[in-house]
Amino acid sequence: MLLLASLLVPLLASLGAVVVRDVRALGRSAVAASAVATLGLGAVAGSVFARGPMWVGDYWMVDRFTALMIVLIQVVWVGASLASVRYIGLEHEAGILSTRKVRIYYGLLPLFMLAMLVTVATDHLGILWIALEATTLTTTPLVALYKKDGAIEAAWKYLLLCSLGISVSLLGLLLLAYAGVGAGLPIDRAFSLGALREHAATLDPQVVRWAFVFLFVGIGTKVGFVPMHPWLPDAHSRTPSPISAALSGVLLNVALYALLRARAVVDLALGQDDWTSGFFAGFGLLSILFAAFVLLHQRNYKRMLAYHSVEHMGLIAFGLGMGPVGAAGAVMHMIGHTLAKSALFFSAGEVLLRLHTTKIANIKGLWRSAPRTSLALMLGFLGLIGMPTSIIFSSELTFLMAAARRSPGAALAVIVGLAIVPIGVLHHLFSMLFSRAPAGAPSPEPPESFTLTHAVVAVELALLFGGGVFFLSTPGFEWAASIARAFTVYP
Repeated sequence: MLLLASLLVPLLASLGAVVVRDVRALGRSAVAASAVATLGLGAVAGSVFARGPMWVGDYWMVDRFTALMIVLIQVVWVGASLASVRYIGLEHEAGILSTRKVRIYYGLLPLFMLAMLVTVATDHLGILWIALEATTLTTTPLVALYKKDGAIEAAWKYLLLCSLGISVSLLGLLLLAYAGVGAGLPIDRAFSLGALREHAATLDPQVVRWAFVFLFVGIGTKVGFVPMHPWLPDAHSRTPSPISAALSGVLLNVALYALLRARAVVDLALGQDDWTSGFFAGFGLLSILFAAFVLLHQRNYKRMLAYHSVEHMGLIAFGLGMGPVGAAGAVMHMIGHTLAKSALFFSAGEVLLRLHTTKIANIKGLWRSAPRTSLALMLGFLGLIGMPTSIIFSSELTFLMAAARRSPGAALAVIVGLAIVPIGVLHHLFSMLFSRAPAGAPSPEPPESFTLTHAVVAVELALLFGGGVFFLSTPGFEWAASIARAFTVYP
């Protein structure tokens, strides 16, 4: 019951935004709601890690993989709520956001989190599909919040492509249920992932193959795999920075979670995982190499971060295609990407509040005027490109070692991509931080103070670099491998 009670908290928080009209009170209530939900859901996750999977009725199931996703969602929710107090508050004071838009923001933020939580906590294919579509519907108004031409265009592209993708995935889900009915399951049980997994050996292999194709294309659009990714850079760069952090940091992982749950059923039905691994390895490699070259030519730092998400979803997918060891590395990478990307988008929000531009060419000498934000950006990018002791270093090392044995050529291609990315990213970063402003440029802003957003970023960066040491150890790898067993079915 604690799970269901905790899921009511974001719903109540959203309803509260309809009643409350004071902007400061809205910010405080958003932080309080995220904290209360975290206490309840944290207790659920802790119980699952200690005692094993938890079932609530017929439609809700939390295992170790679900518990991890709940923790990641809550980390980003708390961070986004804290960062929103400053970010949204200052934009309201500057007249950029009206009180009405602030209320829309605080009304949709908890609904967005609720949709993600339901996606990962349900065992029912129908509820999962509705919740995944709800993540699109709740965030589309946030993408268009500023009502500028670029924001409206990005919102329409996001809504159309992701809804089209989710519609395609519905065919896959219905095919899975059809295979379950064909195997003798009652219609209500045919929509249960647990029941489908238990009876996977009796499912029609040809039906589940087609089901996975539709699911991969449909949900893969939401994940941001190339070539289904065009919505992602526009949408992630147009939203308020706390929402960008949630979109890039955790929503992509949630969509991938849904795909991996279905993959486990398909692998069991086929009696091997080589077939689905080919999809993940192929599209992962394509996403890595495409994003690597695009990152060399970015002119907008929020779009640069968005394309970095395309690359990292590709890296996770590549790891998933490299067997159980690679899957353990993919689990590590999910955690590292959530921490690094949310910290970077929170920091990007500080830059935007200070300089009112997202163009890289317009930012010079940031280190002098904003040393705290500059340090956060530098550490975040170093962690994101795999600096030693970061979680991403540990994850990339893990699945590259797996790939060296399973597919040396693919491993070499990934290494090439990983070598290209730092060239573009660090060039743009150093240009923003250390380049001198041209003669006649406006005087720099007064020195920045330490803010609540900096505190959030500091905690996330500490976890990012401290966690890498843990995952390089045997207990850390075994813990990640225990999570990966929820969606890998063969040693």
